[in-house]
Amino acid sequence: MAALYFLLTGTAFLARGMEPFALGSLYPWRGVLGVLVGVCAAYYTARYCFARLILDDRGFRLQGPLGATEVSWSEIVDWRRRPPKGGPAPNVLVLYGPDRRRLFVPLIYEESHALEVGLQQRAFPRY
Repeated sequence: MAALYFLLTGTAFLARGMEPFALGSLYPWRGVLGVLVGVCAAYYTARYCFARLILDDRGFRLQGPLGATEVSWSEIVDWRRRPPKGGPAPNVLVLYGPDRRRLFVPLIYEESHALEVGLQQRAFPRY
């Protein structure tokens, strides 16, 4: 909803800023900022909210409409929870592969706790 709101209001401000009486006003800049925030919100929604976290014996993957990212348990170099004590948007930062690529996984999925246990064990979580 936020993405749609910011995209629509940003477009409205841009349209209002293009009118002759609005020359020199802040409407175009407000419009650009609104569209930018809307695009970021839409990307977050498509990348994380419509995705799912899948754990198996080989590793885990974050699969959604914008593609899939697969990480095997043996590729994990380091990981940490951000922010450490929960917070408004807790997530896990995983460093993996020989070039230490980064993957942010928000802890919004049903399997989030199992992912943290698996990262600690560097294998499929065993309780």
